[in-house]
Amino acid sequence: MKINSYILAILFILPAHFVYSQPELNKRDKYTLLTMPYNMRPLTVYRGQVQLDAGYKFAIRTHKYDSEGKSLFLNKTGTGSVYHYYYVDLKYGLTDFIELGAQTNYIRHGVRSESETYVTASLTAADRVTVNKINEVKGFGDILISATARLPIQYKWFDFSATGGMYVPSAEYRQEKPAHAVANITTANSYTVNLHYKYTNGFGVPVYLLASQAKFTLRKYSLQTELTFRTPANEGTSIRWEENLVEKKFIYYDKSYKYLLSDEWDVNLSIHYQATGWFDIFINSNYRKTSGGWTEFWGNKYKNRETMLITLEPCFELQISPSLRVCQNAGFPIKGKNADAPFYLFTTIRFSNFPFFR
Repeated sequence: MKINSYILAILFILPAHFVYSQPELNKRDKYTLLTMPYNMRPLTVYRGQVQLDAGYKFAIRTHKYDSEGKSLFLNKTGTGSVYHYYYVDLKYGLTDFIELGAQTNYIRHGVRSESETYVTASLTAADRVTVNKINEVKGFGDILISATARLPIQYKWFDFSATGGMYVPSAEYRQEKPAHAVANITTANSYTVNLHYKYTNGFGVPVYLLASQAKFTLRKYSLQTELTFRTPANEGTSIRWEENLVEKKFIYYDKSYKYLLSDEWDVNLSIHYQATGWFDIFINSNYRKTSGGWTEFWGNKYKNRETMLITLEPCFELQISPSLRVCQNAGFPIKGKNADAPFYLFTTIRFSNFPFFR
């Protein structure tokens, strides 16, 4: 029994002695940790460090990919789409190798389809009805609560982390009541119909997240890879609005339906070059795929379309002050299937500090 106790004591003491020796811990100060260049940073924040990211993405949907992977340019069909995405991510270092996090987002995304005009002729007049259609997604997303653990070693050239979390369904997954309108009435049967469909930004059900990251560094060059998997905890229930146009006025009624969200896989691979201590240049490739899930229509379940999109992102990270960094990404879609393919610019302002330590 004494031998077993000695062995256990050694197992607990050795990692603390060799992983973070006391002289190394004493050498680290707030300024050194806050200005640590990317090629020297571990995959999680340090103990007692608070990091807040606030980001904005502006995207224009110039084309999309069909079910066969062919690129369709939307300017030829008259379809326009603008995407505004706001992002907030908060991280706290519980220890030097355990990190707690919370994040959410806000979206404003509108898709305007090409106007369609229907003309019918009679003996006395020509009737003309023009239809404009807008689909809008707007609102806050669900809140992600997560915890990340990395290898309990001082980062030198290799690091690995694992993340587990859950999206709390704080936002709704539903279609709001449409805001259709009839305008430009010139004659009894000549007018314009503006169809405005509105949707929220939530999942509607809890969604689990599992992720892992690995990082390799050789002098000024680093390679980082990340795998993320999201899956719904259960099926959900929502409502869908339908309408009838009676004497140029819309009558609405809603119907309940069930759904199961698709599973989603995200793979990121980035190559970094630390040009100087305050400037990191890198290029990231993103592969995103969804599969599975179904949506109910009129009592029948229909399988969700599988989607895939590959995006290439040239990026940089600039250190402005010890507590402030700016990151800039530009996204270019390369290949896809059943997916929109927007070009986007993503700007992130990162603030970090050690509020509980001098």
